[in-house]
Amino acid sequence: MNEKIIELEGIVVKKGRDILLDGINLSVLRNEFVGIIGPNGAGKTTLLNVIAGFERFTGTLKLFGQKEGWTRSRETRLRIGYVPQQLQIDKAFPILAFETVMTGVIGRLGFFRTPGREEKEKAMHLMEMMHVDHLSDRPLGQLSGGERQKVILARAIMQQPDILLMDEPTANLDIAVQKEFLNLINEIQRHEVLTLCFVTHDFTMLPDTMRRAVLLNCGKVVFDGDIDAALSKETLSKLFGYPMETFERDGRRFVSYG
Repeated sequence: MNEKIIELEGIVVKKGRDILLDGINLSVLRNEFVGIIGPNGAGKTTLLNVIAGFERFTGTLKLFGQKEGWTRSRETRLRIGYVPQQLQIDKAFPILAFETVMTGVIGRLGFFRTPGREEKEKAMHLMEMMHVDHLSDRPLGQLSGGERQKVILARAIMQQPDILLMDEPTANLDIAVQKEFLNLINEIQRHEVLTLCFVTHDFTMLPDTMRRAVLLNCGKVVFDGDIDAALSKETLSKLFGYPMETFERDGRRFVSYG
């Protein structure tokens, strides 16, 4: 069923004299996996923030078939999960990795209900899936960047969202950890009923299950279609205004400047 779960029409975001998004038209189907890709400053994070409810805008936004402003009801917020680029947290902050994952159920249960055995078992299952179950009793602030990202991803899945937004989740991670994280994203896409929007500027490290790309530049959509067509030398050369070539080696895509 081709149900539109996210719909944007004429979305504009301005900050002073700067136009961050300039008339964005975009729709995403239920259970679709969309990459929002482009150079730094293209408007990718701003677009994600509009969907998440973190950014004021003009234009029309519909989520789950209902028109939305920039503020959201509790029910709508619970249906949208968010994984930031890097969660900055004080190393002395006392929350543990397992407790962090468990916070994903607070919105659904409410502050005055205690999570039961079922929720705790699911949290540990997710941590096992992310290969961080052995870190459950470690303070979140003392984990490595990659370990922390896996915990935050587990927390987002624990929320049981319909939409999962990911803003450069592999940025600043080493290549091996990036690959492992992307493999987890692939597994989630295959087994969870989720609509995924994945923001990145890195054309070389993309999840295999991502089949659609929306290319942004200067706050505008310049391409929307199949991922392979998006990353062709013709499309990328037009996007950057500079001759570019793409090639694959050892299962990884590379982009070179002509």
